[in-house]
Amino acid sequence: MKRLLLLVVLVVAGFVVYKYAIKKEDKADKSPTANALAVSAHSDAFNQSIKNILDAYYAMADGFVQWDSSLVNKNAVSLHAALEGLDLEELKQDTLIYETVTMPLENAKASVAAISEVDDWDTKRKQLQDLSENLRMLLITIKYDQGTVYWQECPMAFEDGRVGNWLSKEEKIANPYLGNQHPKYGATMIDCGETKETINFAENSK
Repeated sequence: MKRLLLLVVLVVAGFVVYKYAIKKEDKADKSPTANALAVSAHSDAFNQSIKNILDAYYAMADGFVQWDSSLVNKNAVSLHAALEGLDLEELKQDTLIYETVTMPLENAKASVAAISEVDDWDTKRKQLQDLSENLRMLLITIKYDQGTVYWQECPMAFEDGRVGNWLSKEEKIANPYLGNQHPKYGATMIDCGETKETINFAENSK
């Protein structure tokens, strides 16, 4: 009788251990792991200023794709205003970053001003190249972490054999140097080019 009672006690104890310890642990293992949210290295105000710059740039680049000088000029003015509105105050916490950003920012302002002021389409396209290079340097220097920007390249942008680069929010190619109304190629070369680099420092902000 004592053996039977001992056996019952052991069975009950085993059941309790399984239910409240092993089972609970197993359930915890199967629960989804919460992903750490990325925290930007910059303030909301600064990120919004960069977004304004990129939005105006993309709209202007689309004007080049459409071969629409009025659309290019309109958005070039907006882009210049967005560049002027970029407050670098918080970058002064790191002297090297602040000093490195200053030059491409000023160069970008000069290039976009030239785009809006000249009528010659070839000159506008050459200034687009300079502008794009300086904006790329700016994004890399500040370690842009609010999305992916694609650095794309056209191997036949200029008659002298120079390549042309631009920034895009999409990986799909829409070439602003050849566009859809090129005097020689028409719209046949609008997808000419490739993505050479992606700019996205979000992973580094986690």
